[in-house]
Amino acid sequence: MKIITTAVLALSAILAHAASISINDPSFESNSGSDMGPGGWNNGLDPDWTGREGQNNGGAFEEYIGGFVADGTDHVGMATGYYIWQDVGVAIAPNTTYTLTIAAGNRNANYSPPGNASTYALLAGGTNLGAASYADTAAVVGDTNLTLASGSVDASTFDASSFGDGAPLVFTTGATVPNENLVILLGDNSAGGRSHFDNIRLDAVAAIPEASSVLLSALAGLFLLRRRR
Repeated sequence: MKIITTAVLALSAILAHAASISINDPSFESNSGSDMGPGGWNNGLDPDWTGREGQNNGGAFEEYIGGFVADGTDHVGMATGYYIWQDVGVAIAPNTTYTLTIAAGNRNANYSPPGNASTYALLAGGTNLGAASYADTAAVVGDTNLTLASGSVDASTFDASSFGDGAPLVFTTGATVPNENLVILLGDNSAGGRSHFDNIRLDAVAAIPEASSVLLSALAGLFLLRRRR
């Protein structure tokens, strides 16, 4: 019985290998400075995140609002229709399940009115994301050649001045994948107001079907051996 239990545990380990994918500045803390005390803000997202139409134009901004945060002290806010992205530097892998989890914030009824659409997505590469062809967040997530998966959360459903996690965005690749890096997109897809994001997390679970098949065969042999005894 001990041998079989050990084999089952080994099978669980081989069937899937989970790992967190590193994200640069996942909680938007890297640009904190003298201007980022409580009530402070700045437009700098470089070098970790890139914004539509370039940086420092006011479309996205890091803020420090006391108590309004999911992790650390700062978060990112963005205007209606705006989006930012990050190439995580990892090639899209076959037979892999990716899970993107984000925290979205409800600042108040003025900035996060009902119908707020704090949108997040996994993309296959980031080519032309800043181009005029992607006029807003809806244009990006609507491009099926670019978007692997997308999700949205109405942050107004959270308590005012608080953050909550949106539903994890889960995407599983097949045997054939785009020859691109994985890209995270955060954007506002609301009719008005703003979106606020913090504490971005990305995990990958890679299946190893060849190794699992071998172990399953071994397990079958163990059960037969035990039955004969």
